[in-house]
Amino acid sequence: METAVPEAGAARAESQDSVESFAEGLRDLRINAGNPTLAAISAQTGISKSVLSVAFAGKGLPTENTVLKLVTLLHGNPREWRARRNALDPRNTGSEPVAEQAEAGRRFSLLQTALIAAGAALVAALITGVAMSSLGAGPTAEARHLTKAANGVDPMLTSCRDDAVIAASEARLDNLVHVQLMYSNDCMAVWGRVTRYDDKTDGNTMTMKVWPLDDPQSERAQSRTDVGLQSLYTPMIIEPDTAARICGQATIMVDGKTEDLGPKLCI
Repeated sequence: METAVPEAGAARAESQDSVESFAEGLRDLRINAGNPTLAAISAQTGISKSVLSVAFAGKGLPTENTVLKLVTLLHGNPREWRARRNALDPRNTGSEPVAEQAEAGRRFSLLQTALIAAGAALVAALITGVAMSSLGAGPTAEARHLTKAANGVDPMLTSCRDDAVIAASEARLDNLVHVQLMYSNDCMAVWGRVTRYDDKTDGNTMTMKVWPLDDPQSERAQSRTDVGLQSLYTPMIIEPDTAARICGQATIMVDGKTEDLGPKLCI
């Protein structure tokens, strides 16, 4: 029986792996993809050149979101690279965390989602019981507002989701994918959501980005990439100017090929 061989550079024995060898693997992927410049990679992924430089040089472990965007662009296997990256993360091994390059957007677990949906009282009680101070939870009266609405904050960790409406929605790829912009009037916030109905989520990535109109490289622009999901949403952009417009655009991977779900959607 033949044994499947993992992608070169993506899977290594944990005892031999390191941030430096992880970066070396990323450099190999970059070379095999035609050795694009940092500027070109930054333009296509939304990752700053400084974060890319750190990732390729092995000076720090890049975030999961950065790895997924890079690997998708450079034609690597997102699932294998994510597993390798997370195996190197000290937070997954019980050792002391190390400094990471920060980038817009926060991930949160399905458990946190369930806690939020369960109601403010239950969230407050559970947060008190397990001392989840990292969420900024306070007294019961404040538990409903786990995080203050701000650029880059996950909308599901705030009350913004309570009054959220679909401000714009379009079906793409013969109605197999829906691209949407969500809006919260209470928070004056916008975030993007992309959902696929093609039954091809396994091993395939999705990416969505939102930005102020005519400024895709704005510091306020938000994006997220993940693999194996049916629905994905971005961190939020706060826009108090009612005359201003926010745009969003998404891509998905289908059978190893990236499909651009353009044109951009704006509100």
